[in-house]
Amino acid sequence: VFFVGLSSILVMNLVTAVIVETSISAAKEDGEKDEEMETKLMSKVLEQVEILIMKADVNQSGDITKRELMDAYAQHEDVRTLLDSFCDIQEMLDLFDIFDDDASGSLTMAELRNGFSGYRANPVKCMV
Repeated sequence: VFFVGLSSILVMNLVTAVIVETSISAAKEDGEKDEEMETKLMSKVLEQVEILIMKADVNQSGDITKRELMDAYAQHEDVRTLLDSFCDIQEMLDLFDIFDDDASGSLTMAELRNGFSGYRANPVKCMV
């Protein structure tokens, strides 16, 4: 009787261990898939940001100023649509100051990449 009781407890512990291990593996796999999707989404966002810089960079300096950003927003519907897919223009101007690491008053592509990469919580709506 003791052996049968002990055996059934051991079997239940083994079943529980298998279930827990399976759950942990599934959660880890889900986390990896989420991270992969986030990386793909960030890559698409950065492609759109590069398009924004090319359209807004009137003087072809390779970076954009707030003035260039605001002018491009006012003058080009496609730039306006692109920016509005992230957030409104005021939020974007606020992010401009945050992303401007060297306080130069202009943003390079590297500063934009770094800035957007730091705001991963919701990369579709202004990264905040």
